[in-house]
Amino acid sequence: MNIVIIGTLDTKGPEVGYIREEVVKRGHTPLVIDPGILGQAAITADVTREQVAQAGGNQLPDLVATGDRQLCQKAMIEGLVRIVTRLHGEGQVDGVVAVGGAQGTAMATAAMRALPVGVPKIMVSTVACGQSTFGPYVGTKDIAMLHSVADILGLNRVTERLLAQAAAAVIGMASVQASAETGRELVAITQAGITTPGVMAVKERLEGMGFEVIAFHCNGIGGQAMEELVLDGVIKGVIDFSPHEITDLLYEGLMPAMPGRLEAAGRMGIPQIVTPGATDIRLHGRPEELSEELCARACVQHTPTHTHVRASAEEMAAVARFVAERLNAATGPRAVMIPLRGFSMLNREGQVLYDEASNMAYVEAMEEALSPAVELVKVDAHINDRAFADAAVDTFLRLRGA
Repeated sequence: MNIVIIGTLDTKGPEVGYIREEVVKRGHTPLVIDPGILGQAAITADVTREQVAQAGGNQLPDLVATGDRQLCQKAMIEGLVRIVTRLHGEGQVDGVVAVGGAQGTAMATAAMRALPVGVPKIMVSTVACGQSTFGPYVGTKDIAMLHSVADILGLNRVTERLLAQAAAAVIGMASVQASAETGRELVAITQAGITTPGVMAVKERLEGMGFEVIAFHCNGIGGQAMEELVLDGVIKGVIDFSPHEITDLLYEGLMPAMPGRLEAAGRMGIPQIVTPGATDIRLHGRPEELSEELCARACVQHTPTHTHVRASAEEMAAVARFVAERLNAATGPRAVMIPLRGFSMLNREGQVLYDEASNMAYVEAMEEALSPAVELVKVDAHINDRAFADAAVDTFLRLRGA
């Protein structure tokens, strides 16, 4: 197997060399790429920094002469991404492992994010810890971040063991054979903890009919990952059961939607259903962190660090208009489905987050904004009721057959 190793060889040469030896020791072929900018490479690269710069349309001396670290890093990232993408296209990448500090992590993970899901990716990093935000590094891809514990400045009994484990891990991951194609049609569904019963009912029925179902959490990144797989042609139908992140996008919640949300299925023309599942709450921090205005609303502490705040009628209407705008501009068979008895687990008559006026604001705004080209289905049930799940599946099957 071919294992790509990424590291700046002016500062991480011994560590990259150690990983390379571990890969060779295990009988595989290492391919070292050096995206470094300053200093001398401590070991020989298979793809030099000069070649990385050239792949990005630059000459390394010209970049160095600018004295602009940010410009240099951006140019080297562009070259590194192009090289790794090309190597993968040529069948030369069975796995990727990298080692770096903050800048090295930013460069290596940019290349990893350019690879498909399923290609093993391990980043040994000083910033892979609880004090750092992982989103910019991991994005929507399956990147494993391994904390280096010690700073990456030479070899010692701690770093040697961790680097050897990283090499062994990427090789072990690469040895796993991809699942055989089943021929089943892959359908995506979005999920929140507060819509799980409904999602499970839909999933159970679809799988019983021979579909393969993949669920994505409504944490912002999940929806974006789903959109990317739709655009890749992997997903053939979408039941957007829990697009909560739209509310967080519009109202500064903790898990906002990423750019392009609710566009991919419409661009691909595949069957698409959108419901208001979990759009009825805004996700914020601890109760003591809420503003006075939010504290005055119905709230539920979901976890020690997260609070569900009930979305107002005005906010629900804005979410409906957002959904309608995206679906109106889409192609392919598509429908909006609304469970009239509540949109999430505690938004049910008698529960703390039930608000009939806010629920109806979504319904009325949708009726007003939605194009006649998009089907509107209202169901006299709660989103977690079996009746609504059955209606969603029936609608999906009808759209799929259209």
